[in-house]
Amino acid sequence: MLVPHNELEAKFNSGAYYKDGVVHLLYRRGELSRPSGGASPDYVKNYIAHAVMTPEGRLLFDDPRPALARTTALESRGMEDPRIFTLDGEIYITYTAWDGRQARVAFARTNDDFTVFEKIGVVPARRFDKDAFLFPERIGGKIAYVHRFEPNIQIDYFDDLDDLFDENFWAHYTPDENGSVALTGEQPWEEGKLGGSLPPIRTPDGWLFVYHGVAHDRWPFCYRAGIALLDSDDPHRILSRLPYPVLEPTENYETTGDVNNVVFPCGGYIYNGDLYLVYGGADKVTALARCPLEDVLKELKVYARADG
Repeated sequence: MLVPHNELEAKFNSGAYYKDGVVHLLYRRGELSRPSGGASPDYVKNYIAHAVMTPEGRLLFDDPRPALARTTALESRGMEDPRIFTLDGEIYITYTAWDGRQARVAFARTNDDFTVFEKIGVVPARRFDKDAFLFPERIGGKIAYVHRFEPNIQIDYFDDLDDLFDENFWAHYTPDENGSVALTGEQPWEEGKLGGSLPPIRTPDGWLFVYHGVAHDRWPFCYRAGIALLDSDDPHRILSRLPYPVLEPTENYETTGDVNNVVFPCGGYIYNGDLYLVYGGADKVTALARCPLEDVLKELKVYARADG
């Protein structure tokens, strides 16, 4: 779907936004000074670009120029792994701001045709904070913020977006003490750490929550994707969770690239009854997977939790 033009280029980890028959993609574009050899590379160019495709995955437009360019010291080494979602009628983007020392969550906003971008701010967390996005609806009147302090996934609640950038809140933040931890690793394929993958999708049964799990059973590690179902009114309440990954590296473009053995969804949408996942393969390409949503929900019912 999104394939680099040469060995030194990468187009991966794309957020997705479906509307009016097309899917807007914001993807991470990297450029290496030399081939990576399958270990974590340091990109000399590392920013967010824009593309458009049909819901089935036919590429219509791809502009390799920065849609969101590095403009601050906190982004000096890269802008990575964007997610796209709506809240209160606005289209938002979260991405990782990387300065070579600490990963931070940054927020931006765009318009319906993705031609104008406005940076909003950077969350002043004191530790590495990644894999972040908002629920696309308020929960109990509050903004629900999904993010990841390793190794678990946290959900925190705020009255408005400005509260996310409160220095005092993050100076005293401890996930366990705040009651923020929402998902922890349960299976061998997610024993290293977890992270949220794409903004939750509302279904009649609850919030469909796609996440990634990391294990060390392959070199240098292996990223897989899993699915859970969260309560509509209380996302900390897990209704169901599949014990196995729904997506794992099997194809050449997933097992071999700039970082081997990685599938990394950042975007998804429902189209004609199918759940589509837009994901990065081996930190090199952007790929697309699909499954009937009805089948996913049926399988989740098999693993429904008694306390859910």
